[in-house]
Amino acid sequence: MTKPIRTILIFPGQGSQYVGMGKDFFDEFAVVREVYHQASEVLGYDMAELSFKRHPFSKFMHRADLNKTIYTQPAVLTMSYACYRVLDETCKERGLDLNVSLLAGHSLGEYTALLVADALDFETSLRLVNRRATLMTEWGKAYPGAGLMAIVKKGEELDQDRICALCKDFGVSITLNNTKSQIVVGGSKRRLSDMADKLKEEGLRSTMLKVEGPFHTPIMRPAADKFNRELKDYEIDFAAKPIMANVTSEAIVDPHHIKEELYQQIFNIVDWRGTIERIITRRHNVFVEVGPKQVLSNMIKDINPAVPRLNVENMESLEKTLKEFPKLAASGPTEEDPESSETPLKQTPDVPAD
Repeated sequence: MTKPIRTILIFPGQGSQYVGMGKDFFDEFAVVREVYHQASEVLGYDMAELSFKRHPFSKFMHRADLNKTIYTQPAVLTMSYACYRVLDETCKERGLDLNVSLLAGHSLGEYTALLVADALDFETSLRLVNRRATLMTEWGKAYPGAGLMAIVKKGEELDQDRICALCKDFGVSITLNNTKSQIVVGGSKRRLSDMADKLKEEGLRSTMLKVEGPFHTPIMRPAADKFNRELKDYEIDFAAKPIMANVTSEAIVDPHHIKEELYQQIFNIVDWRGTIERIITRRHNVFVEVGPKQVLSNMIKDINPAVPRLNVENMESLEKTLKEFPKLAASGPTEEDPESSETPLKQTPDVPAD
């Protein structure tokens, strides 16, 4: 018996940015140019120039701007939303119904999910993300001795209980539970370094991340509290479709739960693995990553390689997705389909920073 395919739209966060992201669509679609123009008007700087232009001294100047949290977060939001507008517009032109049933975003990407689900409008999303990025940066600078560290076990599943025990021993926190083979922890850099030595003894690889603060750790709570006080002044609507929350892995739609989620995720763990595993307990999903790179798609493959994954970030990926999706919808998985025995993806080098 053939089951209908459910489309899950997913949106990336900080760490997926790159110079030139969105340029393909910007040149091709008027709606994208409108999105970038609006972003520039709201934020007070040229979003297209920030995102597309590689300065002759980019190593020291322009590229550094795009990789700074206060610019990265609005830029990734803008590019991801522009990609969605292209996908939506093109599907309507071609009479294709993606049958979107659920949305999710990795940290910052949760704002894009809320925007696409009509809980936020674009201007509100930009202002909130800009304020969030500013507060996170300011509080991060107040704690220069704290940071984040990725723990990776290529092609194999990490012992999460052991990682939790080590975090307790060294006084640090799990911040991103990304996949079976990748967990990010945060706290004092000195304690992270000591923990790294212990991990090496146990045959595990760890890498300090280049971030501007210990994001998603309890250290960020004062920044979250300040953000929460300001968040009360913003209007948030009921979402048209449910969004799977990073912190609770629960589907949320109402403004109260949305505001609580946006507050909590600043200083609590982003449980991406838990979110995806919760979604795929009901089978027959296809995930469509909308935004720069394919970091989330690669993480989903590590979590469960049997799940179909598509993406939209440029003309090539758009056409491929629009070509492949009808095939998935037409053939659809059956109740008797066995689980795939495909070997899980080895760890992608891209590690989300927020």
